[in-house]
Amino acid sequence: MSNAVSTLLSASAPLALMVILWVMAQISRRFGEVTHRPPLYRGFYVALGLMFFPLVVRLLSIGQSEPKLRESGHNSLGALAHDIPLAVGITLAVVIAWRYWGWLVYAREGQTPTGPRQPDR
Repeated sequence: MSNAVSTLLSASAPLALMVILWVMAQISRRFGEVTHRPPLYRGFYVALGLMFFPLVVRLLSIGQSEPKLRESGHNSLGALAHDIPLAVGITLAVVIAWRYWGWLVYAREGQTPTGPRQPDR
């Protein structure tokens, strides 16, 4: 019983990542609207969709016994269905976050990410 509960709780990690990616997409969408940046934030939604596979794999492992769980983690299709989308989704999200928010690292006081200034009329 406790094994099923801990497996259920382990599904909260991909679920939390999905919520974080959704929030980042919403913030980046608003930021892109204000600064007229290309809609790269849509990649956050792709990464969010990729997080669905690890969530399903973890939820499907709830009723398995301890030996079966250990076996499923060693070079199996289930492990690949969990790890590959997770790694691709996280990598995609990091790249997009760096493209949208990397200017914060290099910006000096008073600089904005909008690009060259346009003359006032």
